[in-house]
Amino acid sequence: MNQAYFIIIAVFLSIFGTVYTYLSYRNKERLALIDSGLSPDAFKQMVQGRGKFLLVFGLAFIGFSLGVIGGFFFEKYLLTNYNPNSYRNYPQAYLTTVPLSVGISLVISFYINRRNDK
Repeated sequence: MNQAYFIIIAVFLSIFGTVYTYLSYRNKERLALIDSGLSPDAFKQMVQGRGKFLLVFGLAFIGFSLGVIGGFFFEKYLLTNYNPNSYRNYPQAYLTTVPLSVGISLVISFYINRRNDK
């Protein structure tokens, strides 16, 4: 029971450390940009670049989860209709649908980013 407390404390400390490091380095980066004489428009361009990354990242995770859901239904279909040797599972269902849906989501994010750039 005592080990669980240490794990919980370690998780919260690592999250706090990550957030603190990110915020302090971001502040130092902005101060360095101001010292070098750049305008506040540079911050806006940095935020827009991060927004594109977050769009790609978010769509990739959506594609991953849709791939897992699709793999589940594809596996159930294979188990119901094509189960000659009474297999217990079909990992091929997940190995095909997850990369396919992640790839489709990345292509979609590419076209969304290209449209937003125009």
